[in-house]
Amino acid sequence: MLAGTEDQPQARVILGTALSSNPSHAYLFHGPAGSGKRTVARAFAAELLAEGDADPDGVRRRVVAGTHPDLTWVRPTGAAQMRAADVEGPVVGAASRTPFESRRRVFVLERVDTMNDTVANRMLKTLEEPAHFVHLILLTDRLGLVMETVVSRCQPVRFDPLPPARVADALEAEGVESERALACARLSAGNAERARLLASDEGDGLRGDAEAMVVGA
Repeated sequence: MLAGTEDQPQARVILGTALSSNPSHAYLFHGPAGSGKRTVARAFAAELLAEGDADPDGVRRRVVAGTHPDLTWVRPTGAAQMRAADVEGPVVGAASRTPFESRRRVFVLERVDTMNDTVANRMLKTLEEPAHFVHLILLTDRLGLVMETVVSRCQPVRFDPLPPARVADALEAEGVESERALACARLSAGNAERARLLASDEGDGLRGDAEAMVVGA
């Protein structure tokens, strides 16, 4: 089973099938923040790049460390939107060049809902007619804001909110006391990132406000 898909049935089926056959050239991971999209994207990228390599475990370790030359990870540099420069060279230009080591090149783009018309248009040819070795994984917390020209060229993969027990286990593994971890997990509505914030010292006030809202509901 692909790491991170334990509580994501659609992702488990779609990506598991892809790894045993022919992966699509572009996927759109969508779902609430903190549902594990980045974790699964990295695990999926690791498997795509490890296939056929003489040292697949070494490939996976380098993907996790962010040091594999055939993995490009793009985050918007603009305060509220992705800029053309974020994709022009790192994705569009790089996608035309053959892999350094692996059989494939993988590009992960976060917050693709922040693409404007200019950025989306720069990406269209890469999304429509990528080289055979190119695979793109797009991530968004807000599917409704992703441009239709982008959505229509990707295979969608839905991510659901994580079960509170799973979030609590993750917090406990990070050293959060059991009762506090479970309370934060329940208040987070399946958002692991929010739960982590609530469990932190700076989240004490936020947790109190959230608990008051639940009691008053």
